[in-house]
Amino acid sequence: MQKEIMSENIKNNTNVNLSKDIIMEVNNLTCKFNENQSNEITAIDDFSFSFERNKIYFIIGNSGSGKSTLVTHFNGLLKSKKGTIRIEDFYIKPKPKKIKNAKKLRRLVSMVFQFPEYQLFKTTIEKDISFGPIALKIPKIRSNEINKEKLDYELFFKYIYEIKQQFNITNSEYKDFNDFISQNNLSLKYKIYPKKDFAKVTITNNSNKSKWKKVIKYETLTEGDFIHELTKKHLVGMGLDESFLDRSPFGLSGGQKRRVAIAGILAIQPKILIFDEPTAGLDPKGEQMMMDLILDSKKQGQTVIVITHTMDQVLEVGDYAIVMDRGKILMHGTPYEIFTNKDLYTLSKMEKPKIIDFIDSLCEKDPKYKELYNKEPRTIEQLSEEIQKINSGSGSNKAKSRISKK
Repeated sequence: MQKEIMSENIKNNTNVNLSKDIIMEVNNLTCKFNENQSNEITAIDDFSFSFERNKIYFIIGNSGSGKSTLVTHFNGLLKSKKGTIRIEDFYIKPKPKKIKNAKKLRRLVSMVFQFPEYQLFKTTIEKDISFGPIALKIPKIRSNEINKEKLDYELFFKYIYEIKQQFNITNSEYKDFNDFISQNNLSLKYKIYPKKDFAKVTITNNSNKSKWKKVIKYETLTEGDFIHELTKKHLVGMGLDESFLDRSPFGLSGGQKRRVAIAGILAIQPKILIFDEPTAGLDPKGEQMMMDLILDSKKQGQTVIVITHTMDQVLEVGDYAIVMDRGKILMHGTPYEIFTNKDLYTLSKMEKPKIIDFIDSLCEKDPKYKELYNKEPRTIEQLSEEIQKINSGSGSNKAKSRISKK
């Protein structure tokens, strides 16, 4: 347990790039409030950890252990005097250094606060969900990328023969249009008019400066169309149909407001998604919806970090758990490594997940059930299935024993 993921060369050299498996590296992060005063508090104490891509992490610990303070450093809401955070090629240095390109950081790391429904403020649901993406210029960036991809497709599959004739090109093996341009020493200039569905294209032979010019008519995507479809996609993904788009968020139920608020975060499409007590105040159905959302986010390729006091959730969906105590890492490992470590319960006030507690009680009655720790069931259904296997196996062994005696 408590395997050390952190790469020492990254810890000691901020110029080293992260490995492809690591999305975020936190090094020696320390956060103090009321520093150098009689009531000084060390909220985070020399925290270092590497977060892998496409994993679900749970940060757990007693109240006041520093969980929320820690994660608010990950997207720059809080900055400390000591420690660094590297997220892909983005580097957060200790304050008073100002975070450069903070919008890029917000796109990389987004946070769903506890009771996110309190963050709603626009007159319609569509405006509320689209606010974040528009502020980060996502519609402009993505619609331009999509229109360029469509233009390349048009040029490659509809105009390639004409272009090759213009420049006397005979070879024909290319991966895509960019490969064609590169291999033949050509340069491409274009201007796309999304509202008019056409683009002006100029291709130049860099050797003799001859040119091919064309107005390409094709179906383009406006920023407005992109953000409308993006908003609708994430609203529907949260279980509300598109008829809600024109409605006021303030007329919704509490659960619906939370769904809209989360849809607004998901619409930013971050690579790291942080949830702070995501099931607080929800009924069992709402809790399960949140767990499904966390699993779906992982399926979409995101790294998910969750703060919770509900240990059953950690066991059910977590890949990894970090236990914090007084701003430090008390221990870390897989959920089963954490919850079967007796030191956890002597060093903290953590509660056992119900499944672990039940397995413990079974093992006290019959040691054969210790096999359940190796099987690592995460749900009641999985636990029931593994118990049946153990019981049927022991029953067949007894039968074999009786037969051999005869």
